[in-house]
Amino acid sequence: MGMSLGFALLLTRGVDISDVPESLVLTVGSGRVGAIPILVIITAVVFVIGTLVLAFTRFGRYTYAIGSSPEACRRASIDVTAHLIKIYTVAGMLSGFAGYLSLARFATTTLSGHATDNLQVIAGVVIGGTSLFGGSGGMMGTLIGTLIPVVLLDGFVVLGVPPFWQQVVVGAVLIAAVYLDQLRRILRNRWAASLANIRQ
Repeated sequence: MGMSLGFALLLTRGVDISDVPESLVLTVGSGRVGAIPILVIITAVVFVIGTLVLAFTRFGRYTYAIGSSPEACRRASIDVTAHLIKIYTVAGMLSGFAGYLSLARFATTTLSGHATDNLQVIAGVVIGGTSLFGGSGGMMGTLIGTLIPVVLLDGFVVLGVPPFWQQVVVGAVLIAAVYLDQLRRILRNRWAASLANIRQ
């Protein structure tokens, strides 16, 4: 991420991008289909496609399997490295697309303004039930989980909480989510071991 930020600074020379085409802002950024914003429609389409891919395609099955046990996948003749490259490629494309939508929505962008987005995204994904150790998670949980940091930050703005305290709280929520995820894994492993002993 540090390298990417460095390249972004080199490309923009540290200058905020403000000369956004007005047509982009009017159509994508603030356009509507009836009463529904186009950005909401795009989000819904990406959500549905992601859900279908994870649930009903080999790509989705391999993704969950590699997250659970890369070594077992290698023994099953799955090219783990190639699949991970595909995953990171898709993640990079979606990140770039999100940046494009953000640019269309706000008609400008600043590198420093998105410096902590990764922390909020990780917090939201973990809160939504995706394990940092892989093998579990889903689109619906991620959608719900990512809304929580946003609601928290909006609430802090309304309450007049200083910005630096906002990031402290988001970080604390992330730590708590990781701890609960680890605790859940430990309890699940103990439960599985207990069942195995009972069957023996």
